[in-house]
Amino acid sequence: MPPVQLDALATILPAADQSFIASVQALRSPEVTATHSGPPHLPSADAIAQHFGRIVARWEPHPFTPQERQAIRLEGLRYLVIVRQIEEVQRDIYPRPLPAEVAAQLKFARQSYMLRYFRIFRINELPTEIISNILRFVVWDSMKSPVNARLRVTWTCKRWREIALGDSTLWNAIWFRGSGARIDRAWAWFERARQAPLDVRIDGNNSGDDSDDESEDSSIVNCDSSMTPADMRQMLLRLFTKLATIRMLIIVVDDWKSALVVLELLGTFGPSSGVPMLQRFELHRGGMKNEDRKSLAWPNIISQPFIGGVTVPSLAYLSLNGVPIDWSRSVLENLTTFDIRRLPASHSPDAARFREVLMNCPRLQKLSMDGAGPRFEEDAEGFVPVELPHLRTLVVADFSRQYSMFLFSQFSAPNVNDLTLMNLCGDDYLPLFLQLTGAFPKVRLLTAYSIQFEVSPHGLASMTRWLDSMPLLAYLRVANVATQFFGIFFRPNDLKTPVSPRLLVVDCQSVDPDILVRWKKDRQVFGTPLHKIYISEDLGARLKTEQIKELTTNCILAKLPRGATTPEEEALTL
Repeated sequence: MPPVQLDALATILPAADQSFIASVQALRSPEVTATHSGPPHLPSADAIAQHFGRIVARWEPHPFTPQERQAIRLEGLRYLVIVRQIEEVQRDIYPRPLPAEVAAQLKFARQSYMLRYFRIFRINELPTEIISNILRFVVWDSMKSPVNARLRVTWTCKRWREIALGDSTLWNAIWFRGSGARIDRAWAWFERARQAPLDVRIDGNNSGDDSDDESEDSSIVNCDSSMTPADMRQMLLRLFTKLATIRMLIIVVDDWKSALVVLELLGTFGPSSGVPMLQRFELHRGGMKNEDRKSLAWPNIISQPFIGGVTVPSLAYLSLNGVPIDWSRSVLENLTTFDIRRLPASHSPDAARFREVLMNCPRLQKLSMDGAGPRFEEDAEGFVPVELPHLRTLVVADFSRQYSMFLFSQFSAPNVNDLTLMNLCGDDYLPLFLQLTGAFPKVRLLTAYSIQFEVSPHGLASMTRWLDSMPLLAYLRVANVATQFFGIFFRPNDLKTPVSPRLLVVDCQSVDPDILVRWKKDRQVFGTPLHKIYISEDLGARLKTEQIKELTTNCILAKLPRGATTPEEEALTL
């Protein structure tokens, strides 16, 4: 049947339908408050639900003849016309409500239309390439359960299954985890992806969770904690048959041998087969039970160059967590994210090599150093800082005061927008904050976890000047700080000049509830009120009723699950 305009179809409806539509249209007149005529009073909502339930229960799926398909389509169009005509009147008479009888008829017509719409499943009349695009949106918009989304697409009907299995891009994000059926299913994904770019993650620390939920970042290859180095070797040997098509590879292991297997096989296969598409690589080694982050002592390991020392042309994101590489023989250039963690001095790059890496990454946007950085060299403190004009996110964590000051002397990043300082404690870090004053004038997001400084009039005033050097600060994450930290947001002798006047949002964890309440009240009294306070679930459980009442006065209070990102944070990082 050729396309039919609904307005044109309305003219060929049965006389009873046309009479009813005319009575509904008469409602546009303010003097009309009910329909002049129409169908008899409809049954109750429960009775209607039972009616449709009986229709569905009695339905026996079968191939339609052309005549049956046409009849069902015309019935569906009839109800669709009724729905559209009532909706137009509803829009025109707003804010007046529809009469109850008409509102009930609208609901009945909608259900009747949907019943017939899904019987003929007209979406399959679309061209294959359009259905394929629709299925891609269905799968990749299901962030929490793309595994189930992909499976359900293949279970819907024969045509959808054929289209899905023929589209390699639906299967290129893979998660190997657990054992048995899960591993088999992941390898099925691997085969269905064919030569599409692969996004792979291997998680040797899998907790054994049996749920099928997975986020976009979990588009991965996972294995449980029972995976041995031999298992890892066998998995990578098969996986690396498509090494040239791997776009993202994220691996989490729990032991040294498995981590070294990864580096060994990358060094073996990378130079020969090439890694032309690899854009993101992460290797994380757990197993921290016998390691002290403050004094890492590693076994005698011979470091290997990253991917055999060859150039990785597309690599933009590199994260190495507790794993060694031969820095002098590794080609590291043109990165936009450089993330290193938990490296002892014996396996860290020297200052010259570290600076060379930074200089070779002129577009670097994120630099994260958590207990890892260049080896401390007193002579290097006099070097001219490496300019990082595009750096937007900077994370520095778990360093001594002396080393922290050395580290910040090695580069200059005046355009940092998101600054994180963590685990700078166990000493007086005030000299570091004096050094940082004026270094990051464009910071809008500040994370301060477990930082320590001299608590004295001089120390507090100096810390306030540090805040003043970041006048755009709008979002603060804070946890495990001394009570005096909140005091640096006020000037003891000048209450008229606000500190951090643009600060509107605070994310709090492990904070004394009484201090938080008092700080919120003082910010409001001094003319710099907070707009929103995010709290951890643990902190929320500790708040008393009167504290919640105070925090929600002229302010929004919201619980933030661990690891979640807030809308305000996303907006500020754009």
